[in-house]
Amino acid sequence: MPRYLLHRIVCLLMLSATSLEAQHYQFSQFYAAPTYLNPAFTGANACARLSMNYREQWSGIPGAFTTYQASFDHYFQNIKSGVGIQFFKDRAGLANMQSSQVNLLYAYETKINKNYVARGGINIGMVQRTISNSAFIFGDQLERGSSGTLEKLTTEPINYFDMGFGFLGYSKDAWFGFAGNHINKPNQSLLGDKSPLPAEWKFHGGYRFVLDSKNGDKTIGSSNFLTLASNFKHQANFNQLDLGLYYSKQMLVVGCWYRGIPFFKVDSKYSTTDAVIFLFGISFDKYKVGYSYDYTVSKLSNYYSKGAHEISLAMQFCKGKKAKDKRNVGQVYCPKF
Repeated sequence: MPRYLLHRIVCLLMLSATSLEAQHYQFSQFYAAPTYLNPAFTGANACARLSMNYREQWSGIPGAFTTYQASFDHYFQNIKSGVGIQFFKDRAGLANMQSSQVNLLYAYETKINKNYVARGGINIGMVQRTISNSAFIFGDQLERGSSGTLEKLTTEPINYFDMGFGFLGYSKDAWFGFAGNHINKPNQSLLGDKSPLPAEWKFHGGYRFVLDSKNGDKTIGSSNFLTLASNFKHQANFNQLDLGLYYSKQMLVVGCWYRGIPFFKVDSKYSTTDAVIFLFGISFDKYKVGYSYDYTVSKLSNYYSKGAHEISLAMQFCKGKKAKDKRNVGQVYCPKF
C-alpha cells in the first residue's frame, strides 16, 4: 500500500475517533427535522406531520456515518399543545458503533398578541449504544496469528436517559429560537467509565422575504419567496454555524448553505470550516421531498470524503378544513427543507 494512502487512512480513522467522542446526529437540512432542531416545533404545523430523514456522511471513507430519523407530531388546539414521538438510528465508523434513540415530545403554545406566538417544548427519551468488537484487531492476535483475542471485552449495550428543551418565537415572516440537548449530561461510556455527554446549545432563526403574493397583499400566501435561515450550535469546545438561503417558486425549492466559522477558533483540534451545501426540493400538495449534497471544503477534502448525501421527506395529514390553520397567526412559516 502506498505510504501516502496509508497516512490518509490513519488520519481519517483518527478523525472518525474524534467525531465518535461526542456521538451526535447531524442534518444539513436542519429545518426538515424540525422537532430535532427544537422540541418547541412539536405540533407547530396546522396538520399532523410525519418527517423522515436519511443522511450518509463521508461515503468515500470506510465505515461511513449514516443516520436515520423519523418523527410524528400533532397539534391539539383545545389544550394549545403539540405532542409527538421521534426515532433515531445512527451508525458510525469501522467498529459499527450504533445508537438507537426514541423521544417523547411536548410543546405548549401561547399568543403574545395578534401577530406573534411563543412556544416552549421538551423532549425526553432513552438511548442505546452498541459497538462490535469483532471489527478490532488487537496486538495478541498479531503475535499469535490468531483470529481471536485474549482481551476481556464487553459487548453489552449501554442505555441512558436523555432530555432537552427549547423555546421558539415567530410571526408570519420571522422566527427565532434556542434549544438545549443532553442537559442532564448522561454517561455514554461503553466501558463502564465516566464519559458524560456535554450539553449542546442551538440558536436558530430566519426571515422570509415575500417576492410576490396574491392580489398584491403580502399577508396572503405566496408561492414565490426567498428565505434566510441560520443555526448556530455549541457543544464543549466545538462551535458550528449553518448559514444560507433558499428560493421557493411554486413547487420548486433550491438553496445553498455554508457550514463553518472561518474566523473563530476555540480549539486547534476542531476545524472551523466544513462544507458548502446545495439543496434541491419539490413541494406539492401535502408532500415535500428534499435532497442536499455537502461539498467538503475542510482539509479532509471532498476528493477523499466524497461529501455527504441527505434526503428528507415530509407528509401532512389534514382532514377537510383542518388544512387551514384556525389559529389567528397561523402555522410556523419556517423552512421545510
